[in-house]
Amino acid sequence: MGIDTLSDWMSRFGFGDYTGIDIHEESKANMPTREWKMGRYRQPWYKGDTIPVGIGQGYWTATPMQIAKATSVLVNHGQVNPPHLLQRMEQEGVQETADFSPYPPITGVDEKYWNVALEGMRLVNHGKKGTARRAFADAKYQTGGKSGTAQVFGLGEDEEYNADELAEHLRDHALYTGFAPYDDPQIVVSMVLENAGGGSSNGAPIARRIFDHMLLEKTAKEEQVQ
Repeated sequence: MGIDTLSDWMSRFGFGDYTGIDIHEESKANMPTREWKMGRYRQPWYKGDTIPVGIGQGYWTATPMQIAKATSVLVNHGQVNPPHLLQRMEQEGVQETADFSPYPPITGVDEKYWNVALEGMRLVNHGKKGTARRAFADAKYQTGGKSGTAQVFGLGEDEEYNADELAEHLRDHALYTGFAPYDDPQIVVSMVLENAGGGSSNGAPIARRIFDHMLLEKTAKEEQVQ
């Protein structure tokens, strides 16, 4: 694929830029390009640099909010919506609604490609070999998800990662992003759990509890009120 195509498409999903959320302290993180590496390290881009970027490592970094936004873009088949905390402002009886206008969508992608990725995420949570299947084994609804791990520090060539032998602050971060329900997505949950280890064993159960609360418990309470 190469870094040019990879960085171009990842940028369309919002990586390497502000998500649009109304938080001034937000970070752009880093979606590396040839130009970025030359400016940062005064070195050309090598083919070997692309390999770790392709699995979300190396020079590539992302914030939890960027991961959530990218998941939303995937769920919405290319529609790019900036996340918001503010819904509206009221002053002296006058209401001003926040701007929820979507960004330009990702176009020219056949539906089958969106569906392939989404089906893969469904199998992560509900497939026989899905890494997060235990967390969603008895769920009353279908979901999609992806687990991951983020290294905190680099190992030497002859070193082998062993969490039990490391100080807690050096252990891997657990990553997880998911959405529910699968057929009519209403919720996206993305998280980074510091020094928690595997995303499937630690992140997925938290996402499950959030989904249960939003889709089952909250809905049940609202129906009782009505």
